[in-house]
Amino acid sequence: MKKILLMSGVALLFAADANAMMHRNWSEVKPYVGAEYVYSRAKLGGTAAGMKRNFNSAKADFGMEIYKNLYTEFSYQQSWQVKNKHAYDGNSVKQRFAAYAMDLYVKMPIMCSSFGLVATGGMALYDVTQKGLPDEGFMRVGYRVGGGMQYDMNDHWSARVIGRYSYVGAERLDNFAEVTAGMLYRF
Repeated sequence: MKKILLMSGVALLFAADANAMMHRNWSEVKPYVGAEYVYSRAKLGGTAAGMKRNFNSAKADFGMEIYKNLYTEFSYQQSWQVKNKHAYDGNSVKQRFAAYAMDLYVKMPIMCSSFGLVATGGMALYDVTQKGLPDEGFMRVGYRVGGGMQYDMNDHWSARVIGRYSYVGAERLDNFAEVTAGMLYRF
């Protein structure tokens, strides 16, 4: 039920001003790409409790400004593999995850148009691999919210830092607290 409500809300956001979008000058839409480093701290549970929780990841972004200071973004995040010892039997466990995400970003300029606060919300499909546990992996949809800062260096380049909370809700992975830092290039 929660997934249906979330998807309905996202659809409503895109459909709410459909008439204005039909009459919009599409040359004003500004696509961008980005690359970011992500540090994630996971809250693990079940048979994964007691294992290392820190993950380092690379993230690739593709987005566009759909209205002034309103962005939609699709991203792919891949963590590096983390090696652990299982808390119960001492066997080796290899963990990693990938996230396929869709987020909305709102930039609120402060003092000048180059620097701004950023709020974000969205959802991601998490593909988690834990080799060495009885059930070696799972996929789960998670919800994400966050905030941070963005600095537009010129018309093309931006730097941003975002703190994000991602709720996954699986037995072995409840949530992530993440910090991302990276660069964006606008076309």
